[in-house]
Amino acid sequence: MFTKVCNEQMKKYGRTRKAVTEAIRICKDRNVLSEYLSSKESEVVDIMMVLYDEEEIMRSYVESEVYEATQKAQYDEKVETAKRFLKMNKFSYDDIAVGSGLTIEEVEELANGLQPV
Repeated sequence: MFTKVCNEQMKKYGRTRKAVTEAIRICKDRNVLSEYLSSKESEVVDIMMVLYDEEEIMRSYVESEVYEATQKAQYDEKVETAKRFLKMNKFSYDDIAVGSGLTIEEVEELANGLQPV
């Protein structure tokens, strides 16, 4: 019940101290963990805020990892496109750079057998 009330208050106030204190107030009014919450309210608030912070850090980390993986996949796709154009031996480095989305320098590195940085 406590978790349900906390989730409702988070939806209303976000991951804030206000959400936690309101959840505690509501739970005490409904006689949910009221004795414990009355005696340990400040500790519960502190713990909940740490949990919210840790969840936010984890969410941010996951978003960052997904973004980096997406960027790498897009870059790898550009490199593969440029390699295909190079194998055709029909296009200038400028044309390959435009067609693949790589720089001319990166295309030149691919043409010389090096992996672009």
